[in-house]
Order: sequence, then C-alpha cells, then structure tokens
Amino acid sequence: MTIEADIRTPLQSALTSIAANVYNGIPEAMTSPSIVLVPDSPYLESTLINGSTTKVKINFLVTGVVGYSSNAAALTNLEDLMISIISTMPAGYTVGDVSSPNPLEVGAGKFLTADLQVSTYYTD
Repeated sequence: MTIEADIRTPLQSALTSIAANVYNGIPEAMTSPSIVLVPDSPYLESTLINGSTTKVKINFLVTGVVGYSSNAAALTNLEDLMISIISTMPAGYTVGDVSSPNPLEVGAGKFLTADLQVSTYYTD
C-alpha cells in the first residue's frame, strides 16, 4: 500500500473520463487542457490511532489548465473544466473551493489555471 497506488493513481484514473491530459504529479511539459494533481499545504495531516495505526488526511490541489489565447474563451474553458472535475470526483474525496484564475507561462505556452482543493484519508 502506498499513497501513490491507493490515492493518487485512482484519482487520476477517475479524472481520465474528462477530455484533458491528467497527471498525478507535476509534468515536465505543459499541454492544454490538462488536470494536474499537486500536493497542497499542509500535504499530510497525521493522526496516530491506538498507538499503532496511522491515519493521514491527504490534501491536494487539482489544477485545471487551459490555453490562454483569448480572455473570454479561456475563462469559459476553465470554468467548464473545473465543473467537469468537480462532477467527476470519486466517492471518498472531499471537495473544497476553486481558486481565482491565474495566468501561467511555460516556455512559449500561455495558460490559464485554477486550483480545486481536495482531500481524502489514507490509513497505514
């Protein structure tokens, strides 16, 4: 059992039904549209149960990324992507708020992004 196998990969798999590239970590090259699972702060909130079992609350940012060539179109595309992410979230995950949109430049690419706060629990 690992956090990647039990938490990040199943979340990535659930989100693949959305028409976007889905990464369970920060990709080396950015494409659009994309969904990126990024550790939030605090990332792991641990609790020791009965002195032997550790239960961890895991906090993620699910970042939506769309191309940013037209302000109005980019915002609409980002809103649609974030709603799709919220609608596709699997059982067992708590969904929080979506951040305000932020422009991002990676190489020659221009993107518009927003972060969705998501958390779940892992027991070791």
